[in-house]
Amino acid sequence: MNAFKSVFFWRTAIGHLAFAVMGLFFGASVWVLPLALVLAALLAFRRQNEMEHLAQVTEAIGQGDFERRVPEQHTPGMKRLADAVNQLARTSARRVSLLTADRNRLATIFAGMVEGVVDVDEKQNIIHINDAAAVLLDLTRDSSAGKPVWQEIRNQKITQAIDDAIRNRTVIKARVDYPRQSEQLVIDIYVASLSDDQGEPIGAVLVLHDVTELKHLERIRTDFVANASHELKTPITAIRGLAETMVGDPEAERDTLRQYMERIHAQSLRLSNLITDLMTISRLEADQGTGDFTRFNFYELVRREVRAAASAVEAKFHRLVLEPWPTPIDIYADRQNLSQLVNNLIDNAIKYTPEGGQIKVRVRAEQGEAVLEVEDNGIGISPQYQERVFERFYRIDKARSQSLGGTGLGLSIVRNIAERHQGRVGVISQLGRGSTFTFRMPLAEQPVLAVGESQS
Repeated sequence: MNAFKSVFFWRTAIGHLAFAVMGLFFGASVWVLPLALVLAALLAFRRQNEMEHLAQVTEAIGQGDFERRVPEQHTPGMKRLADAVNQLARTSARRVSLLTADRNRLATIFAGMVEGVVDVDEKQNIIHINDAAAVLLDLTRDSSAGKPVWQEIRNQKITQAIDDAIRNRTVIKARVDYPRQSEQLVIDIYVASLSDDQGEPIGAVLVLHDVTELKHLERIRTDFVANASHELKTPITAIRGLAETMVGDPEAERDTLRQYMERIHAQSLRLSNLITDLMTISRLEADQGTGDFTRFNFYELVRREVRAAASAVEAKFHRLVLEPWPTPIDIYADRQNLSQLVNNLIDNAIKYTPEGGQIKVRVRAEQGEAVLEVEDNGIGISPQYQERVFERFYRIDKARSQSLGGTGLGLSIVRNIAERHQGRVGVISQLGRGSTFTFRMPLAEQPVLAVGESQS
């Protein structure tokens, strides 16, 4: 009985305690649960803001703003993600900086290249064209970008080379004639296909090299060798023939032998003059600014050359007149070369002026230039030949020139010397009435530099 009462007591006590605990729990939940909900809402709102800010920073990085960063004050779960995004931004910034530097370097190289460079994609649209290519192809660099290459470069051989290079994934080399306005260019082209890391074609690069001047110089060199060989062969053949005739006829009369010797002597003089002129041409072309340039009175130099020509003038009964000039005409030049220039112009006038003719030489200062004029009343030059007389070995009447002892190099030497002194030479002539050759170069107030010479 007592045991039953004891159990009942404890059961009643435990029940009251449980009821009290439950009451306490339910009472606490009245204010704890709302607080928990508020805290959860605040945490979710903060996490949402963090995610939104992270998304904005990621988008900014994706658009190229690599200076954006995710703040480090994040909840523990977000910190690692924020660190990863910031590291991605820093790495991307470094790589883009390197790519930009490489791109700028390549752009500078392309812009400074003498050769023209055109970059096209796999559809043969122009991606990039440098200034040299734009000038060479007579295009506008900005307006050509993005346009089909066949639309801008209207040359079938060039466009076909690009097409072949892309299609066959190879390198094409060719030489093309490219008309541009009033001139015809000769261009060496080099087309190389471009591929991605998978080996798929992504376009081609076209390199253009203007060889017009090189081809012209090569033609001049070939013509010069051919003409020089011919000019040397003519007197040598004549001398050899005359000598063989004399050797083969030991009983020839003295007068005949004398005639042969005179002809041999004349041909030897012609040969000597030709060799001298060839050596002069070679020396002038090899001499790049190493001549002896000094300041002197041009008028006095011309007067000495006029006096030196007295014997040649008397032999043809010419009248050679140097018109006076009252003041010194100072120039900065190579005295030896200028002497030869003056001598060649006077000698040319003497040769092509019939006996009893008149030659006038004038020297003056005009508009900052020293001017030399050599005027004759000789045979004259037709208008179509007036520019060509300064070419090597060019002679209007070869038979007449050879009979007068001309080599065909005198006026070419004159032009070479004039250009070396930053001067120019020209001729005004009427057929049958005479010619006036004019040479101009700067006065010595601003000393000219020899070709290839630089100021120190």
